[in-house]
Amino acid sequence: MSSANHGSLSDVEERVGVPEDYLRKELFEGRRKRRLGEFVGPTQFGVNVTTLEPGAYSALRHWHEGEDEFVYVLSGELTLIDETGERILESECFCGFPAGVRNGHHIANLSNELASFIEVGSKRPGQDVVHYPDDEFGPFKR
Repeated sequence: MSSANHGSLSDVEERVGVPEDYLRKELFEGRRKRRLGEFVGPTQFGVNVTTLEPGAYSALRHWHEGEDEFVYVLSGELTLIDETGERILESECFCGFPAGVRNGHHIANLSNELASFIEVGSKRPGQDVVHYPDDEFGPFKR
């Protein structure tokens, strides 16, 4: 965390991909994330700017028992994949996922161009359980 309560996107470290031990990490090789919230210090919610290269995914498909999520598309074309199917999200589109709703979701860049979005999520350490409906592991308490 920075000692400042403000910054610009270029001030925040860009994290590329996922850790080596992450399941199906090849899906995330083109994912770049900047954790804006961590940079300025809020403790009750997180704010990230994520850029996906063509073919990259935001996360494994998942849902949270105890945390809300909200996504706002900044640029490009993304595909939201959830329990109801696939929907195209373009610049200025948004979606949300309330805590406790069993709607496994993730976002993919199935286009041929870079795409970026803001993601906001509540932080409730020790009060959340994450489910991964497409994968044979979990749920995990966080």
